Amino acid sequence: MTLPDTKSREPKQARSRQSFEKTIEAALALLQQRGNDDFTLADVSARSGVSIGSIYARFQGKDELIRVAHGRKMDDIDAVSNHLFEALPARPDAGLESVAQEAVDRTIEVLRRYADILRPFMLRATQDETISKRGAASHAALAKNFSEVLHKWPEGFLHEADIDWSFNVVYSVVARRLGLGSTVEGSGNLEWREIAEKLAGMVASYLLAGQRDSVRP
Repeated sequence: MTLPDTKSREPKQARSRQSFEKTIEAALALLQQRGNDDFTLADVSARSGVSIGSIYARFQGKDELIRVAHGRKMDDIDAVSNHLFEALPARPDAGLESVAQEAVDRTIEVLRRYADILRPFMLRATQDETISKRGAASHAALAKNFSEVLHKWPEGFLHEADIDWSFNVVYSVVARRLGLGSTVEGSGNLEWREIAEKLAGMVASYLLAGQRDSVRP
């Protein structure tokens, strides 16, 4: 889901394309290293070995470079998320808590794996509509993967609204622990395995309660 107005500016020649990729990689590395976007194109040039002139030939400025880098990284994250969730084997005899555990574990894995780069992007999203919209699309893709796992539970109907609420709770707890966005890293002493198990239990209990409510006369 790279931005169409920037994708068209990608160079065709191998040497120019190499410089283009090095520039994006350098921007991503600086974002991840510093935890924010407090760097200049001169910093990008120094890190990538690409001249300032070459950078300006491909990007209108730092804002566009960061948006292109963000689109690239979100594409990568979406692809990894899809692979992790699609790789789950069919388990027709699994209980709901077991299915919820799989969904929670994959969600945590994605967010933990990319926390260092998601952190500066989420901060920037509060001021950048393009990054905010692309980030929201990636969030929705992760929520869809979470939902599809839970819908594989064979023993009854689960309300989509209940699944959405469950995902948002899981996401919020994990994001706070990782210090994503405007949150700060949680000070709790629970290990990740304990967090995952408690979240899966919460999701299963909530969804089962919603299922029971829907069949009451």
